[in-house]
Amino acid sequence: MRKPIALAGAVVMVLASLTVPGAQAQAQAAAPKQGLVCTDGPSFDLTARSGYAETPDGNSVFMWSYAPAQGRFQSPGPVLCVEQGDEVTVRLHNDLAEPVSIVFPGQLGVGGTGTQGLLAKEAPAGGDATYTFTAGKPGTYVYESGSDPSKQVEMGLYGALVVRPAGHPDYAYDAATRFDPKREYLMLLSDIDPDLHHAVETGGTYDFTKLRNRYFAINGRQFPDTLQNNGVSWLPAQPYGALVRVKPYDATSNPLPALIRMANVGALNHPFHPHGNHVRQIAQDGRPLRTPDGGDATGEHFGETVASGQTQDFLFTWKDQDSWDAQGNPLPASVASPDYRNLTFKDGDTWSSGSAYLGAKGTLPVGTASQNVCGEWYFPWHSHALNEFTNYDAGFGGMATLLRVDPSGGCAAAAASSVVLAGSLRSGAVAALATADSAYYQVDSASGGTPTADWYGGFAGVPTGASGLGVTYTGRNPTAALPTTLWAWKWSTGTWVQLGAAADVGTSDTTVTRTLPAPQSDFLGTGANQGKVRVRVLTTGTTTGFTTQGNLLKLTYDAP
Repeated sequence: MRKPIALAGAVVMVLASLTVPGAQAQAQAAAPKQGLVCTDGPSFDLTARSGYAETPDGNSVFMWSYAPAQGRFQSPGPVLCVEQGDEVTVRLHNDLAEPVSIVFPGQLGVGGTGTQGLLAKEAPAGGDATYTFTAGKPGTYVYESGSDPSKQVEMGLYGALVVRPAGHPDYAYDAATRFDPKREYLMLLSDIDPDLHHAVETGGTYDFTKLRNRYFAINGRQFPDTLQNNGVSWLPAQPYGALVRVKPYDATSNPLPALIRMANVGALNHPFHPHGNHVRQIAQDGRPLRTPDGGDATGEHFGETVASGQTQDFLFTWKDQDSWDAQGNPLPASVASPDYRNLTFKDGDTWSSGSAYLGAKGTLPVGTASQNVCGEWYFPWHSHALNEFTNYDAGFGGMATLLRVDPSGGCAAAAASSVVLAGSLRSGAVAALATADSAYYQVDSASGGTPTADWYGGFAGVPTGASGLGVTYTGRNPTAALPTTLWAWKWSTGTWVQLGAAADVGTSDTTVTRTLPAPQSDFLGTGANQGKVRVRVLTTGTTTGFTTQGNLLKLTYDAP
């Protein structure tokens, strides 16, 4: 039976809702590990239902959401992606015990069926409503409940709507806002008063004049859960992560910026700060920033307040201004390289690599756990209202995530061990293969028949899920130009696989680069061989008594 709800500002009786027991998730298409996860339209089926969201402090909060019609409860609702000009249809079924609806701010001519509510057609308890509109201008928008929004939006009835320019998935709006489609991110900001959610769950009373939000989320998660990949199994109701991941700008290999879409469905304004970086705001509320005469009105921001109900779009390019490198461009001799003695490690845990150089790992105190994979850099991006940088008033947590900057060429690893398969080691050690310098790893050819210098270098600690594996070998054969092939050990079959065609390695250093074939996971050891990769160097020829001189053996990969 419906309980009376008074006007805002008074104590109200909050209606308890019905849950859906045993709801199972329908299989979904594989989502990217990081970045925006689209549910493509233009036709959508949603169900308003209840469930629970986990918080990093071990709590859980009763929530409402627009869930996929045949899928499990999720918070927030799916990201609805359409193209400009699409005829969009959203069918809503209501499994809650009070009428609900959807409004689409920024979209014109929204029609539909259902029971007439104050702001939109409503789906009564157990009933349905349908909404139709033509997707208007490109941009980032929200969709949310238009029924008792001070309660229902707070409870979680919201999601993001993305309208793309027709035929241009790499434009936010127009050619001037072109971005890298592999680097598109959404930050949907929200806030939660657990007392209100508990009152809704139990059918208790709640005074809206005493609203006090204690959890602050990005994409339905609080820090550090925001850093986890999309779709991790331990957050089944919160499928969207918020880690932003880029590589340094390069005019040839990485020329396009990332696109950061921000939307605030909370009741509060949130001052969001991309720590240590600037982002270029290109639009607000789905409207590009232009001067009255159509000129460019975009601007660099070191922080921006995202108002309640507002959306903002940003392009972000990370430039390695100095490109410091331990080998080719070291820090000036007058500058002391920072090390772990300059740092304080909270709780013996860190995201630092221990090195001042991007792509390098250094020394950390014994017993310190590092979340760093291969020398990438991290910057905190967070709400600058410090009470929002907490989980129920305990920091750090809440409305925060990290920017991860990966090395431009991927992570690099040097061989940590070596085995001579044919011939014998003349001189040098595996450490000589770490950099291209004056130190060589020298292998004498085997005697008899066709002389060969056959050996492999072993790499350790390559993380599970690494992709983009490639190998670079630099060496020379002092007596002649001889055919040299690179091979990789396929752990699944226990065989060597040749990587591309042979290269003629001559009397001066020659560099050979090859990519490991798919599936690359077959070349990553498991179990007792976890994280191991073996790369073989085979040099053949008719010259007797030659010595192969290896100068560099490097493995590169994109870390998970």
